[in-house]
Amino acid sequence: MNRRRFFAGAATAALVPFAFARAGKAEKLPQDGVEWFTNVPVQTQDGRTLRFYDDVMKGKILLINFFFTQCDAVCPLATQNLVRLQELLGPRVGDEIRMISISLQPEHDTPEVMAAYAKTYGVGPGWLFLTGQKDDIELLRHRLGFWDIDPVVDADPEQHLGTVRIANEPMHRWAMSPSLLTPEALVRAVNRVVPRFT
Repeated sequence: MNRRRFFAGAATAALVPFAFARAGKAEKLPQDGVEWFTNVPVQTQDGRTLRFYDDVMKGKILLINFFFTQCDAVCPLATQNLVRLQELLGPRVGDEIRMISISLQPEHDTPEVMAAYAKTYGVGPGWLFLTGQKDDIELLRHRLGFWDIDPVVDADPEQHLGTVRIANEPMHRWAMSPSLLTPEALVRAVNRVVPRFT
């Protein structure tokens, strides 16, 4: 995946409309809840099986990206950048915020493979790597907005959007940022979606 397509795709994805809560009160929306995001089973890098909406997403603040361990283009750079983001967010990750990376090649990326990948990059606690059945992962990819309007590009994992979805699920606050933004800029993007009352 070249950088030009990466940033063009990220800019396009950022234009997708998202719902925001009014006056801090969440409202039920058509693209919301288990009916939209589904409870497909996913496996974590430590071998646990979880239901996607109920166990991973519901009531959480999430940073979500798609990747695959054999990717030799953007994924390694994005993972390194997100590790730095995790360091900057500190104890907020795992407590206030959950980081999620979902494999685009679940047939290869078993929990054991993902665990080794996470260890290689120095991933800390509070960051889940998820795999599952191919059809289920494809459903999640589309429901979470990680798809390209060009079906040829969309079918090629090497052309996948190198972006991070920032989700405040309880408040219906959503954003999308390129995963290669500076970690400091990503922290600012997170803080726009996650109100901090201090």
